[in-house]
Amino acid sequence: MKPLTSIGARRSATSAPLLRLFVMSGILTVLLTRAFLALAGYPKLGSKDPDATVHISHMLWGGLLMAVSQVALLGLAGRRLRTAAAAVGGIGFGLFIDQVGKQVSNEGYLYAPAAGLIYLSFAVLVVIAWRADDGAPGGDRGDGAEATRSSQAAELLLHGVEDGLTAAETARARELLEGSPRETDRALLRTLGTLPLREPRPAAWRGTWDALSGRLGGLADRAGVVRAAVVLAVLFGFLRLGRLAASGLGGPESEREWNALVVALACATVTWGLYVYAVRKLRRDRRAAFRALRTGVLIDLLPGQVLNFTIHQFSAVQDLLLDVLLLAVVTAELRRIAVAEGTERAERAGRAGTAGTAGTAGTAGTAGTAGTAGRPGGSARADLRPDTTRDARHATNDPRHLIKVRATSGAGDVPAS
Repeated sequence: MKPLTSIGARRSATSAPLLRLFVMSGILTVLLTRAFLALAGYPKLGSKDPDATVHISHMLWGGLLMAVSQVALLGLAGRRLRTAAAAVGGIGFGLFIDQVGKQVSNEGYLYAPAAGLIYLSFAVLVVIAWRADDGAPGGDRGDGAEATRSSQAAELLLHGVEDGLTAAETARARELLEGSPRETDRALLRTLGTLPLREPRPAAWRGTWDALSGRLGGLADRAGVVRAAVVLAVLFGFLRLGRLAASGLGGPESEREWNALVVALACATVTWGLYVYAVRKLRRDRRAAFRALRTGVLIDLLPGQVLNFTIHQFSAVQDLLLDVLLLAVVTAELRRIAVAEGTERAERAGRAGTAGTAGTAGTAGTAGTAGTAGRPGGSARADLRPDTTRDARHATNDPRHLIKVRATSGAGDVPAS
């Protein structure tokens, strides 16, 4: 796959939150539209006559909203405008994709596989938003990477011209620019110093969302919640497998979406098998157990739920919510295991380093003491050794030399005679 720079495109510095907003607004639009139409009896806009040929489909309104967001993004600039355009575009896409059944089948709006196609389209968008990297310049290499970093920093500076940058945005732009030999980056770094700082504007829902996320994160870290999640995964996986098997007891004649049912039954079998394997592995290898759980949840979220929506339509939303909550708990537990193992490795390395330092010092000290003690006369006589050797080498028959040699070598007292 060629890098984005080969087609003149680079990663945006602010793409991830906008993509998430686009996806969430689209999902909410589909769910609210389906619920409203079901409660209202699927009315037609344009004529009250059920046999009338004029019908203004809400797919047209979706296309109009997507066009409005596209024109705004192409013709205008600004941080707030991009946020609004992402929300409006997501609503338009939700209204558009909600009527995909009319475009792929003669059965109309209630075409059964349409729910699976809608879910698949949003699953792809979720993966794209999840993989969006705000910080690194992607997979570019060489000059492409440097140019991507420059373009990301310039994008942040452009937003700062409007109403300033927060401390976090300033630090991020500085990180992208510092250390670069390019004159363009040095000029952008000087420009960064001229932009005013601003306090982040917390949205009205931000505090509630942060509080809710903190509570859910705290619950996900509790051992009781983790054990309950594992038990529920195995239990509901078995119930889902039994429900799918019961739906196919009558054969292809009793089930309209027989092919989807067969593939869904295979996915449910694999998922439940991974859940059982995780339970058996839990005591011996906790990391491997939760990785197996996560793999099972992802299999159920991607191919499994596409088929589940095809068979059970939008009543499969409850299964989807259960999978999302289970994935959150499993991901939090895997993160906690990784942190605990990293801390344990650091402590083990610290203990090994301390023991190695102490062992080295003890060995050196012992060697020094043993060497000193092994010489007769003790340490005070060690520096007399060269003189002793020299005197012994040049000793003559003079009794005074003999007395000197024997006295300094520690041989004991020499008689005066």
